[in-house]
Amino acid sequence: MKTESRQMMLQTITSGKKELKRNRDLFNSAIYAAEYVKQANIDMSIYEAVLPASALLKWDDELHNLIIVVLAGQLWVNEQQAAGVNDVVVAPAGQNTSLRIDGEQSVHALLMIRRAAGQLKEVLVRNQNQCPWIPDVEDGHVHLYLKNVLTPEEIGGCLMCLDYPAGHVTEWHDHDFTHAAYIVDGVFLNETQFDQQACYYGPGSFICGPKAQIMRHGATPEQNCHCWFFTDQRFGLHYLDAKAVSHIKAD
Repeated sequence: MKTESRQMMLQTITSGKKELKRNRDLFNSAIYAAEYVKQANIDMSIYEAVLPASALLKWDDELHNLIIVVLAGQLWVNEQQAAGVNDVVVAPAGQNTSLRIDGEQSVHALLMIRRAAGQLKEVLVRNQNQCPWIPDVEDGHVHLYLKNVLTPEEIGGCLMCLDYPAGHVTEWHDHDFTHAAYIVDGVFLNETQFDQQACYYGPGSFICGPKAQIMRHGATPEQNCHCWFFTDQRFGLHYLDAKAVSHIKAD
């Protein structure tokens, strides 16, 4: 796919840390949010957000699912089910979902809003601690562990937890999807075909990459690095040999 075509699809893609600003476009009440990914071809956006204490938010979009990853605080879904740290909430398109924020503390969250791939029949609440760690093996070695928290069958893309072992950096590869990683702890090392050297991102940062960009990443030696990982399609990757990487970086 040509670069200009990718840019048309990816209206916004940002790595690093952005300021949260007052936003009244997403809900019936104001929140604070920063947009990191906006992808037109599948109608998807990814935000970091703060939902104010005591707010009562409504989600009733006919076309889009709302996926919430709770990083801090607690909210009540339809006044029936509590969702706290490490919980993921999917408010389905075509339904009325209320989200009441606890009165004592605001909710720090990641939001993914994307066109529904299918019709979920009810709100989904899932805790990532209930999902098993799965080793991902590269050349006979485990280079990371992952949890499949939400699947393409549920949301059209993936929501995963990733655990990069301290000191391990993947081989050069590319993906057939746009992705965004939010760093929970540790330091994330990331290098793309456009970088002269590796870049480092700490907790609270997003690292976002478009489809077909070549990259390598992992954790610095001091400790493992954990992150939430969003994709716009089914997960998959393609490893590249050194000759191919040298040719691409030279271009």
